[in-house]
Amino acid sequence: MSTIVFDERAPRWIRELTRFAPLHSLVLLHGNVLDLASYPVETEGDTYWTESDIAGFLRRFLTGRGYDVVGVLDPVDGLALATDEMRQRYQALCGSGLPQETRSPPRNPQNPGRSVASGLEAEVDNIRRALRSREAANAFVIVHASRLVTSPNMPSRQETDLMLRLLKAAQEATEVVHEDGPLRNLLVLVCDKLNDLPAYLYVGNPRARAIHVDRPDATDRTRFLRSRYRAFHDAGGDGPDEELCGRFSALTDGLTNFELLSLVSLSRREEISARDIEVLCERFKYGVRESPWDKVDRERLDGAEALFNSRVRGQTRALTRALDLVKRARLGLAAGSRGPAQRPRGVLFFAGPTGVGKTETAKCLAQLVFGHEDRLLRFDMSEYGAEHADQKLMGAPPGYVGYEEGGQLTNQVKRNPFSVLLFDEIEKAHPSLLDKFLQILDDGRLTDGQGETVYFNETVIIFTSNLGTAAPREDPAAALARALGGGSAEDDAAMPGGVPLVGPEMSYEEMSRVILGRIRDHFNFELGRPEILNRFGDNFVVFDFIRPPVAAEIAGLLLSGLCEHLVRERALEITIGEEVREAVVALACENLAHGGRGVRNVVDAAVVNPLARWLFDHAVERDARLRLVRLVDNGDQAPNRFQLELEGA
Repeated sequence: MSTIVFDERAPRWIRELTRFAPLHSLVLLHGNVLDLASYPVETEGDTYWTESDIAGFLRRFLTGRGYDVVGVLDPVDGLALATDEMRQRYQALCGSGLPQETRSPPRNPQNPGRSVASGLEAEVDNIRRALRSREAANAFVIVHASRLVTSPNMPSRQETDLMLRLLKAAQEATEVVHEDGPLRNLLVLVCDKLNDLPAYLYVGNPRARAIHVDRPDATDRTRFLRSRYRAFHDAGGDGPDEELCGRFSALTDGLTNFELLSLVSLSRREEISARDIEVLCERFKYGVRESPWDKVDRERLDGAEALFNSRVRGQTRALTRALDLVKRARLGLAAGSRGPAQRPRGVLFFAGPTGVGKTETAKCLAQLVFGHEDRLLRFDMSEYGAEHADQKLMGAPPGYVGYEEGGQLTNQVKRNPFSVLLFDEIEKAHPSLLDKFLQILDDGRLTDGQGETVYFNETVIIFTSNLGTAAPREDPAAALARALGGGSAEDDAAMPGGVPLVGPEMSYEEMSRVILGRIRDHFNFELGRPEILNRFGDNFVVFDFIRPPVAAEIAGLLLSGLCEHLVRERALEITIGEEVREAVVALACENLAHGGRGVRNVVDAAVVNPLARWLFDHAVERDARLRLVRLVDNGDQAPNRFQLELEGA
């Protein structure tokens, strides 16, 4: 006869159950309870591992511990007892009125919910009688206990009555003198999460013990591979070596026992060897047959510089760092890595002034690696500054508004596991989000509000920030109030815009030093989270200001684009005179603090708007040849500051 092994080879939660079940009358199992239970069994001196659902394991466990009656109560299927002998003893303990087959009662078509609830209450009352008995050792398991209460904080009267019956059943359970020693009658509740049940069942209850059922740890996963290796496709040799075990354990981190068995099935069905564990896990997690990273070849990288330069100007340093990241991510290299990478493929922190190409660089990365800039998933962190912003990104927990919808970030990554994630203006996010980001950066995965694991190890993650470009500007009214003794520094409001800390007149080296210093101060002192700063490491990329030569280049590109658009859409041939070009460039260089967006604003204000006004006023819509010969600046106070003089109409 086979028996369960309870030594150090057994999972931690089984060893805890073995230790504490004899000491308590109520045990609450929570956590990974919907998974298969994997445990060692000994038969005639040989030990092997087997799996069963948690109800099957508990039935076997409790029977092996010597209980005379072992029953499993399912809210849908009713009470099931292991043997006919147990059913007869149970009937004798509870009275002769019980039916021969102990199952859930028939539903009442007029009020089916009431029938089921009444049946559960009646069955719990019978279990309560059995647990009070000293004639036999009784143990009962109630599975799916989380479904017995709609809301543990606001249970209905009927649900409260049922929970109170369970509490009293545990309180009244007796100890039975057994041939192998005393056995305490036992009630086991199996729930998804401990707080799915009212706290009064387990908080301050000396008869209760909560035990968390863990997912397989690294030792369990290594053991699984060793014991199941022959079941994988093309499993040759004597068994897995240490290197393969390490890779398997790293790549299957977070998987359940059921999912580990599914890996074996997938291996055989699609003929993927366990030695190709990277391919097997990628197929299992993402359902794709090839990784876009494998398509990033030398030819594509050779054209990367032209792609970036066509869309981002004056950021040679940022281009170099971005391409270095792609090359490293393509090869899967990481300092100190001893196995398959579980972290994101790459992490960058873009800092610097506004409008200089940070977002555009991220779009270029998405197009370079994944073939289209739509693979850039952008999250404006100013929208996640509230206290519970993590629920918006990762999903609300059960019972909260929005639980069914999931999280905005986790939903996107589940749909697009190969993507570039852009977290824009990270300093505006609520500090509670930083712990989530730290988990993503360290582990490459995250559990969403619905309990599903989301993997980030095929993504590139980019954070952007304007930290260090400006200091908050003090509200004059608040400053005066403080000077007069009527306020404090903590009460000061910050004026919008702020005081510039860096400017285009500074060298890149000086500007970079100021910005990086401000970022370090923000994480180290203002947030008190130096570990986040350390996780970014040397992945900070400071973007330069748009310098005058680059501003002139951008202005020229925008003007050329305008002319091409008019020819293509309206057959209007527009020639821009040199005087107009020089005037536009001069205006663009007057305010370089706004970057490329500032240059675009100048072109719109000085050329696009007055040109549109002139075309409309002169009823010129198609098929014309015009030359812009002069740009007139009427001053800021004029109704129309800029006017164009044209010829050739």
